[in-house]
Amino acid sequence: MRILHLSNLYAPVIGGLERSIATSGEEMVRRGHDVTVLTLATPAAPHDEDINGVRVLRVRSVANTLLPGLNRDARKPFHPTLADPLTTLAIARVLRANRFDLVHSHDWLMYSYLPLHSSPVGLPHVHTAHDFGLTCVRKTFSQNGRRCAGPSLTRCMPCASSQYGRPRAAVLTAGLRAQRHRGIDSLTAISSSVASALDLARLPGDLPVRVLSSLVPDGLDELARVTPRPEWLPDRPYLLFVGQLGPHKGIDVLFTVFRRLSAGWAGPGEPPALVCLGAQRDDTPPIPPGVVVRHDVPHPQVMAAWRGAAAGVVPSLLEGMGQVAVEAMLAGAPLVASASGGLLDVVQDEVNGLLVPPRDPDRLHSALLRVLTDRDLAARLRAAGHERGLDFTAARVVPQIEEVYRACISEQFSTRHRV
Repeated sequence: MRILHLSNLYAPVIGGLERSIATSGEEMVRRGHDVTVLTLATPAAPHDEDINGVRVLRVRSVANTLLPGLNRDARKPFHPTLADPLTTLAIARVLRANRFDLVHSHDWLMYSYLPLHSSPVGLPHVHTAHDFGLTCVRKTFSQNGRRCAGPSLTRCMPCASSQYGRPRAAVLTAGLRAQRHRGIDSLTAISSSVASALDLARLPGDLPVRVLSSLVPDGLDELARVTPRPEWLPDRPYLLFVGQLGPHKGIDVLFTVFRRLSAGWAGPGEPPALVCLGAQRDDTPPIPPGVVVRHDVPHPQVMAAWRGAAAGVVPSLLEGMGQVAVEAMLAGAPLVASASGGLLDVVQDEVNGLLVPPRDPDRLHSALLRVLTDRDLAARLRAAGHERGLDFTAARVVPQIEEVYRACISEQFSTRHRV
């Protein structure tokens, strides 16, 4: 098959969503398919290059040509909730100049393809919801620390303004509420939580949603084993958190629990340290003394850090899926995570991890104490977590993606042939 992926961002600017696309694309190439990623242009990368067998095309947009400040991070181009004329023209040119069997979109860049879907260059179209972006312009589907009750202009505008400012929030919110998402032939979501939120999005009534998890590369467990222990890790047992240091990730609750653990530690040995790998934000709470914070840590070192952790902590309010939890489990870290969102698809309480209610410092404190002081429990969670993590590797997920592609292509061929 010849697949064209559409993604706002791709390497060298890359996060969990983009890493998942890269992992699936590179595995598809190894399985004999032809894969191209079309993404938005950035000064940090050429307009046409090959990355591990995947062709990457970067195209211009009105939003980033005329309004480069749309995104707080200037390195990351931004696509709004409406079609961008320059990007739509660029996608059309690429479709005319190349032979593809299918388009697979992953985020709001889809909106620049939808006007082309019913045109002569249109192709069967799979969209994957990696987060809550079809329902929520902040993509978090949370408000005031809780899962949102559902989208509405009166509810979304004040919430979105805190992230984008009022003028941009108005445009993005109105654009998203106006979308009907006609032109998606097959819709997948990376977790049951994301799929349930899609019930509140404006979608064609006859469009089913299939849960197909996000994925991680094969061999992360081996990478964790062979990577030398980073020298910046503490020389005593430590808890490990990986992610943005914001309240939406539960970092404020984790800091509260860490202070309590340190003050009330009764042994054995010294109280555990806390290591946080991730970027600070405007809303990062005060960092307690003694917490190790590192930014831009190479992925092999992250995996090695997970392997050495006394416990991994994922206290997020709401995760679309929780790739970070999968990586922790594959590395062998006993995991304590929030019982919310996509983490419920990954972690089974008392079997391969411990689940606690989000924003509950008492329950988080108790769960961490159990893992830190009960060696048998920690060993059991390490072993079962590793086995569970394998379910989210490329070797197991990519064949399911191929199945979705073939079904979409076959259905659209049959529909057009009948017409």
